Amino acid sequence: MEIVPLSYTHDGFHLPLLKRPRPLPEEESEKQHGVYAEWKIRGFIHRDSGKVPRVSVKCTIRVRYATLEVEGRFPAFKLKIPLVSIGFVESSGLDFLDIRGRTFRLLLCGIDDIQTARDTLRYLIVRQRVPHAILGKEFDWKVEEVKEKQKKAPKISKWSPLNCLLAF
Repeated sequence: MEIVPLSYTHDGFHLPLLKRPRPLPEEESEKQHGVYAEWKIRGFIHRDSGKVPRVSVKCTIRVRYATLEVEGRFPAFKLKIPLVSIGFVESSGLDFLDIRGRTFRLLLCGIDDIQTARDTLRYLIVRQRVPHAILGKEFDWKVEEVKEKQKKAPKISKWSPLNCLLAF
């Protein structure tokens, strides 16, 4: 049996048929656009101000464009934090990476090569602050908290039937 190359003959001309081009193998950085760093961790604890802490295991952390994305599998949980709102990144010992902002705390455990992950995350945070400052946007830690006005009891007329309830 002969192997015949793909071709087409028309009026005595031998025209080879072109194969459909195959895509080049994708590199890791091209699979997900905008991902600057990605780490696999064993688990994390996320605490928002005034809320019960959330715990998840078998997690992935990635820095995509200007946000830190945390995705846990058990239980399924997704979290997006703007990089400019992160004010503190520190590793305690060899096990935990502590990430804090003004209104949240994220404690990551089980990262391989925690020192490199900490330094990379710090670099990406500082790199994101530069265009944020050039555009003149306010950072979370610079915005003063708006003090809630003390809630005053509504003024009730002395002739109102509700006035007798306030006497006690």
